[in-house]
Amino acid sequence: MAEVKPFKGLLYSEHIPIEKVVAPPYDVINETLQEELYQRSPYNIVRITLGKIFEDDDEENNRYTRARAFLEKWQKEGILKENQERFYIYKQEFKVNNKNFVRYALVARVRLEEFEKGIIIPHEKTLSAPKKDRLRLMKATECNLSPVFGIVLEEGSIYETIKEIPSKKLFEFKDENEVIHKFYEVDPSQNREIERLFKDKKILIADGHHRYETALNYKKEMESKNPNHTGNEPYNYVLMAIVSSKDRGLVVLPIHRVIKNIPEEVSERAISMIERRFERIYHIKEPKSINSLLKKFGRRHFGIIYHKGEKGFIFRIEDESDLIDVQLLHERIIKQIFGITEKELEEKTKIDYYKNIEEALENIKQNKSRVIVSYNPPTVEEIADISLKRLKMPQKSTYFYPKFYSGLVIYKLK
Repeated sequence: MAEVKPFKGLLYSEHIPIEKVVAPPYDVINETLQEELYQRSPYNIVRITLGKIFEDDDEENNRYTRARAFLEKWQKEGILKENQERFYIYKQEFKVNNKNFVRYALVARVRLEEFEKGIIIPHEKTLSAPKKDRLRLMKATECNLSPVFGIVLEEGSIYETIKEIPSKKLFEFKDENEVIHKFYEVDPSQNREIERLFKDKKILIADGHHRYETALNYKKEMESKNPNHTGNEPYNYVLMAIVSSKDRGLVVLPIHRVIKNIPEEVSERAISMIERRFERIYHIKEPKSINSLLKKFGRRHFGIIYHKGEKGFIFRIEDESDLIDVQLLHERIIKQIFGITEKELEEKTKIDYYKNIEEALENIKQNKSRVIVSYNPPTVEEIADISLKRLKMPQKSTYFYPKFYSGLVIYKLK
């Protein structure tokens, strides 16, 4: 069902130090990291994926036009070179809670499909602003700059193939989180076998929903402008890093919710209501350990931290519904008890999201009325089950760790 193919990718030249020019995905880069990436190299991919904005920007000169100019200049200078048609293997070695993991991904171009077909399956809601930004960048560069993170739902044959397939290492580097990234090109003799393995498979979008939907919108626009459209043009596909659902390195972490912009009395009343309605299980002595505590207590247990991070407890919600924990947290706590509306969630006027508990704690230490709520992350099986039922999880429900970096390969859309 899923059409997976090799592609002619743009790669950094072998004389460029790869660790100086790659970058995390655009949506996890703040201004401080953006500046740091700019300083690492004049060829860092961030200049294209998330360029700086200047006061005198206009329609002729802005972050999008500069991205196109960088891309064209680097190709002319031989900084970026086009490779032959290839699949790639992206291997990551990392630790979580002192446990070692290895994750393998096949990097390929995947045919864009409407979600209604049930071939490519989303699990999260998307917002219009990021899609508008990414579409402007895609139109300017005519490229996919970062892979969508896909999970192929299968029984293990693809996992074993990706792990053992003949390939040649192109790049290796270690990032700031001690994750080791290794990038290989696959021997082209394996192309047909790889394509065959995916013929009856479905792919779940783990991360990059905005990028996928943007690529789909771009494809529709290009198709409408092309009277000779055949369906085989490069814009009919999207760059994707595909991990097997049987990969032992599929690690899902929680994303902590920080509730903001509510009066102190409202947050105090909400906390009292939680204590009355639900079973209080455990007093949190060390807030930084909330992830491991929730994992220990298991499903249907949630954490709340308040009073500048000085107080907190684990509580249990008795619920026999099919809702997974992050859905339950949004329905029973964030919406019903804190009174935050769907619109306020979408616009982030009363909620922030933090992958790092220490950053979330630093935030509430500076803001008396803020509260952290957390949950046990969903399993890959739960995410797949929800997605196959055509249901959506709240925005930022999952944090697949680690991220796939930008700059290892670029897919040209023309």
